[in-house]
Amino acid sequence: MSEPYWKVRGRRTIYESEWVNLRLYDVELPDGRVIEHHACEHPFHAVGVIPVLPDGRILLVDHYRFICGTRGYEIPSGRMEAGESAEEAGARELLEETGHAAASVRHVGRFNPSNGISDQVFHVVVATGVSPSPGALHDTNEICGVGAFTLAEIVSLATSGRLPDGLTLAGLYLAENAGALA
Repeated sequence: MSEPYWKVRGRRTIYESEWVNLRLYDVELPDGRVIEHHACEHPFHAVGVIPVLPDGRILLVDHYRFICGTRGYEIPSGRMEAGESAEEAGARELLEETGHAAASVRHVGRFNPSNGISDQVFHVVVATGVSPSPGALHDTNEICGVGAFTLAEIVSLATSGRLPDGLTLAGLYLAENAGALA
């Protein structure tokens, strides 16, 4: 493997928690200049699950995101716990956020949503055979509601601004490209 294009010359921790770490790197550029570059590091991977109901509609959660000041639909998602596979985490998040269980969960891809400033990794899984699970807990602190939508309705939500979540948009693309939404 060739040497990295940018060379890390130093690293300082600005903030650290179990959820996120903020680091300041001293990086040497190819022209020899050294710059400071902030990076947001995530100790855990995250998962987004695309729940497909037997009739083909996709289950989305209505979520308010105070950071962006937005409310809109998105796929259930969350942090993967240590030792947990993407499929296991997706099944758990589906149950926690929607009260639904899946007969099958399949990994369809992973990506870095903002790789110029963050090392965050999102995994995308598709859950099929999705049905309500009696007595399952529903996360009422994070979730405003749950709705089922066709792909055409989801496109309309996205173009109208009611689906602003990047994980959802990228996840649906990966699932469609993998043939998991046919």
